[in-house]
Amino acid sequence: MAGVIGGIAFTIYLTQTLLAPLIEKATWFPENGLIGIIAWLLLYVVLALFVAPASLHKFISGVLFGFWGGWAIAFIGACLGAILPFWLTQKYLHNWVESKLNKKPTLRALKKAVSEDGLKCVFLTRVSLVIPYPVLNYGFGLTDVSWKDYLLGNAGMIVPGALYAYWGSRAADLSVAMNEGRDWTYWTAVLASVVLTIWIIVYLRRITLAHIALESSE
Repeated sequence: MAGVIGGIAFTIYLTQTLLAPLIEKATWFPENGLIGIIAWLLLYVVLALFVAPASLHKFISGVLFGFWGGWAIAFIGACLGAILPFWLTQKYLHNWVESKLNKKPTLRALKKAVSEDGLKCVFLTRVSLVIPYPVLNYGFGLTDVSWKDYLLGNAGMIVPGALYAYWGSRAADLSVAMNEGRDWTYWTAVLASVVLTIWIIVYLRRITLAHIALESSE
């Protein structure tokens, strides 16, 4: 929850200060066809690498490209943006974290539990709107989740991509999109995501305790 609140505050700060001049000129992307789409996807990858909130990018994708185009671009961009942080964490931090877990049975069991049920864990966490996208990109790199499970599980991002693209597509322009209030569909989706996230936490706790018990019996 702290991550979500921090992400929202960071998004508001970015949109109202540093990114305001860029957002006003974002119509360049849809106006330049394929080149604009490729540039928008590359920007998605760069922002993901620097831990920027993905919800902003998905939302503006809907504003710029409409619902269907924004949905496709948001989903492809999210999948591409998730690859590099995962790879960097696995390559440079995974072994260091592994050595630190030797005396922490709970965290070691959680890491093992997530890895053994990687596809399900990745997919469910990607569906949730309240678990920060950058945290998952780097966080899963610290586990033993396989590349196959990680890439397939990222298909869950098609859900938040569709929702944010829909909300963005309902606005006539960027100024309206950034200032209009959220409707009932937004709050319903957030509430459902909170329930899903709580279930994920309970599920991970259960399988983690099972692995701790297994280690103790050995």
